Amino acid sequence: MARRAPAAERTVALLDFLSSRPDERFGLSDLARRLDISKATAHALTATLTDAGYLLRHPGDKRYSLGPALVAIGNAAASRQFEVVDYARDEMRRLAEELRVLCVASAALGDEIVILARSGDLGPLAPSVQVGHRLPLAPPLGTVFMAWSPAAVIDAWLRRLGPGASDAEVERYRAAVATVRRRGYSLALEADARIRLGEALAGGDEHVATLVEELGHEEYILGELEHSSSYRLSLVAAPVFNADGGIVLVLTLFGFRDALPARAVPALAERLLESTARVTKVLHGRVPTGAGA
Repeated sequence: MARRAPAAERTVALLDFLSSRPDERFGLSDLARRLDISKATAHALTATLTDAGYLLRHPGDKRYSLGPALVAIGNAAASRQFEVVDYARDEMRRLAEELRVLCVASAALGDEIVILARSGDLGPLAPSVQVGHRLPLAPPLGTVFMAWSPAAVIDAWLRRLGPGASDAEVERYRAAVATVRRRGYSLALEADARIRLGEALAGGDEHVATLVEELGHEEYILGELEHSSSYRLSLVAAPVFNADGGIVLVLTLFGFRDALPARAVPALAERLLESTARVTKVLHGRVPTGAGA
């Protein structure tokens, strides 16, 4: 087992805490209390990170916020993801043209899902999915990103359902993640909150996080298909893997114009999986054990 590094863990905890509240500043005592560390430890951490530019200390109230050095790191990570997208563009274009849908490439950066590229058009709905849009990586969003993650990461994602989530809802999403891992792709149904979420994104609405939380309590993730049913799909999504077996991109199909009979859904998903498999191969990626098994 790898040796733990408590100082590094405390640093990560501090940065994670501040990144989850990017518009707020916190004093030393508040940080110590929130992170359950001593004030002396908090002082040492903040002093080191401030000197390196990872934190800023406001000259007036002496409180701390994220610093400019983190912007450079975030941009470096994002630019790498944009580079990977170049290998997916041809497949995205073919999917969009063949299936008459919108194909979107996204990546998980920290606690957010970032839209990196798109191909195809949805007519009047197109503005709701634009390059650069950011969504919280919180249930029900992100089942594909979670499906091959360690249990601790999945647990942290589930906690983002919020304090009002019932045990049944938490277990429903845990089961949804397991289903995505088993079949290799995720399905979601059209829902009222999803439509309002698209409108909020298009208009730069500040209530995106609230709408995602509402969506988490609606019947959104589609689990097992009932063969006699038809479904109005919101999306079909599948991962692209890197050489380490990690998810580097997710390709998502949006814009299904009509309800689809259950028998048509697996074939649609398999067509998407063909494309993600080809991109994974071009990237010399490795599909982890259990993907689509």
